[in-house]
Amino acid sequence: FYFGQYDAIVKEAKTLGTLSGATETARLAYLYRAHVVMGNHSLVAQEINKNSPTVLQVIQLHSTYLTSSEDQKAMALEKLNEIVEDGSMASDKTFPLIAAEMYLAAGKKKEALKLIYNGSTLDMMGLTVQILLGENRVDLAQQILKKMIQIEEDDTLTQLAGAWINLVQGGTKVSEALDTYQDLQEKFGSSITLLNSIAVCQIKQSQYVEALSSLGAARDLALKSKTKISPDTYINTMICLQHMRKAPETIQRLSSDFQKSSPNHPWIVKQKEMLQAIEKSKKTYK
Repeated sequence: FYFGQYDAIVKEAKTLGTLSGATETARLAYLYRAHVVMGNHSLVAQEINKNSPTVLQVIQLHSTYLTSSEDQKAMALEKLNEIVEDGSMASDKTFPLIAAEMYLAAGKKKEALKLIYNGSTLDMMGLTVQILLGENRVDLAQQILKKMIQIEEDDTLTQLAGAWINLVQGGTKVSEALDTYQDLQEKFGSSITLLNSIAVCQIKQSQYVEALSSLGAARDLALKSKTKISPDTYINTMICLQHMRKAPETIQRLSSDFQKSSPNHPWIVKQKEMLQAIEKSKKTYK
């Protein structure tokens, strides 16, 4: 899941067939989480109903949130808050992760972290590391990583968490992160997420030609799988081209394509806000 190999998850979930009890709920949770990330929202809406386990209903709620108007988003969040506050899902090991993902989509990091900070599963710990790194709390992220290592040092998610921390720390740690990503690529094959991670390491090492090649491979993989070019691929490519001092027209063309592809992406929204602030400032000094 954390490699972004969502097609493989869907295939594996179907291969397993129908299981029983909590195991079946966990299988379906991975399946529908993958569909949400892939943008298959209509499928999620059709296959999950009010009789489905609560965990799956929260996945549907997350899907609804991502595709709704502001009023409907507020209603979806209110519903999630009710389920969390109810406490009936407190002992479920999958629910906190699913709910935290929805909170993150809504920009509510505090609420997400509250649900998973003391989580006992590697999935919850891995997401905790991501949130802490986003808040520049490398120290706390390292503490969570130590717990992950104690549980299963060789687990793929533990290795990824170590690479995320190394990448944020920078310096010689970037080489260690790159080695981890390339080892995982050799073991599991390429994915858009892995190729972007490799490219970020290469950009940090000023290996811009290599980074552009990795990003080109990510773009080709998206086209091959008939999916949209990912926001990360767009953003990292623009950053790489800026470092290479490429023509502004080339970067602007990419930015325009990105805006058409993901008009509500936080990066696009922030860019628009910055441009508006600049224009406002210009008028002030006229």
